[in-house]
Amino acid sequence: MDTFVCPKQHASTEPDYCSECGAKMAGAEAAVQSVQPPAPAAVAPSERPTCPACGAARDNSGIAFCEVCGCDFAAPPPFAGAPASNPPQPPPTASGWIATLSVDASMHSPGSPDPPTGIAPSTIALKEPVSLIGRKSEARAIFPQIPVAHDDAVSHRHAILQLYASGVLLLRDIGAANGTHLNGKPINPMVDYPLKDGDEITLGHWSRISIKAVF
Repeated sequence: MDTFVCPKQHASTEPDYCSECGAKMAGAEAAVQSVQPPAPAAVAPSERPTCPACGAARDNSGIAFCEVCGCDFAAPPPFAGAPASNPPQPPPTASGWIATLSVDASMHSPGSPDPPTGIAPSTIALKEPVSLIGRKSEARAIFPQIPVAHDDAVSHRHAILQLYASGVLLLRDIGAANGTHLNGKPINPMVDYPLKDGDEITLGHWSRISIKAVF
């Protein structure tokens, strides 16, 4: 619809008398202004994509796996649409952390195979910002910092331990098929759980990871 400008600078829908104030229009001298739609808002440049499992920045080179935690970007949910979590950051509680992986025969259930014997506990000093817990796969280029080779109920990319410069250590299940337990209770996938000295992570048939803080 065209609009007309009256002598008092009102926008009028009538060409003879102003529909706003009633003033007589200037006839042929009235300026005709076409109503233009508002200019579209500027679109901000898209943010650099991140890994749905550990949040690490991704590049655009077409790499199919996260270089930090090994997440398969082409994998179906639960990675897709996973809720972002921003856990509170408690004050530093330790100068370092150690994870001890062991076979716990007491976790054996009637539906599980017999636990292996003769496997000594392995101790891993947690120094990386992200440590992947899972089973190694050379074919899929998955090399966990905490490899669980003796338990086929553990996913290749099962969970991650995130270590912050403040000394805070967080546990996140990244969509493991058989889930993860913290101190005997199941945890929700893609949610961060702060860890403390003495916490116990259990997963698979009979795998236990004991967390120890170094003060």
